[in-house]
Amino acid sequence: MSIVGPSSFPPGSKRHARRILVCLDGSAFSEMGISSAVLLAKTFGGSITLVHVLQPPHESNGPSTNDALGWELTRQAARAYLFRLEQEVSLALGEPVDVRLEQGRPAERIVDVAKDIEADLTVLGSRGEGGARACNLGSTVQQVLAMAHGSLFVVHPSSVAPAVMTLKRLLVPLDGSMRTESVLPIAARIARVNGAEMLLVHVVQEPQPTALLRADNDMNLAIELAGRLETSAKSYLERLRQQLTYDGMTVRTLVVRHANEQQCLLEISQQEQTDLIVLSAHGSACDSTRSFGSVATHLLTRSTVPLLVLQDLPTCELPPLNDVASKHTPTALRASYAPENV
Repeated sequence: MSIVGPSSFPPGSKRHARRILVCLDGSAFSEMGISSAVLLAKTFGGSITLVHVLQPPHESNGPSTNDALGWELTRQAARAYLFRLEQEVSLALGEPVDVRLEQGRPAERIVDVAKDIEADLTVLGSRGEGGARACNLGSTVQQVLAMAHGSLFVVHPSSVAPAVMTLKRLLVPLDGSMRTESVLPIAARIARVNGAEMLLVHVVQEPQPTALLRADNDMNLAIELAGRLETSAKSYLERLRQQLTYDGMTVRTLVVRHANEQQCLLEISQQEQTDLIVLSAHGSACDSTRSFGSVATHLLTRSTVPLLVLQDLPTCELPPLNDVASKHTPTALRASYAPENV
């Protein structure tokens, strides 16, 4: 039986967003997450820390230089940039915010700062100062995804970023596991505080003919099973809907049969004009050697809708950062996010 409430969280998962880390690199893309961070901080009574990482010239891809004056001017400009945003965010939040000006490799420093302040949530723009590229994610964000152990909020350039973010509809993908259900209390609170509708979605795998599934009898059995799963999924989501609507929340359910679950969720998010997708980092087929499962990874790399991905694994079950970093050199990162691997 499903229980929608704090007890449905797996051990080690986050029940709130008390400490929110917002990553900034000086670009408009990275600042798109500020309004989302303010909304979540107000929803959960949380605090915000702004972080900006300066990469020393000798660590960047550009020509090496020993221009001490130029570097000092860069640091002064960064401090002024953070001061300006600190004032703006403090005014929007109604509370003081912290700022961190760091130096080093951006992805590594972001992960270190998140650990240092015990951030419940890290907010990132999907692309940084490099702007729009062929892929959906900038290189720094890809590296953060590879190394991060906590929950993430990723905003994409095509997302609307008003001064004050408004939410009308949240999409919550569910596969029937307690892991995916663990996001429901947080999604429900966000929806309730903002007067938004929750859309609970389950995708049933549509059988496709293959070399192993080609006989008529086998195909008919597969289609029959998909039909039974569809019926069960409708009952399952309806039970959750009834539990969530006890205080007048608007909750809808949707069960879809599709050959590709990940692509189907992307299509639904567009068709339903979703403002936010809230999902668990892992589903029923959990691989604890990866910080994010296949569905979460695919949506993170392909979605044009903001995503709140909540980490369901306790820290003790996640791979050590050194092991993750060693497996994700820039070349390996590009391979791990290639279409055939997500």
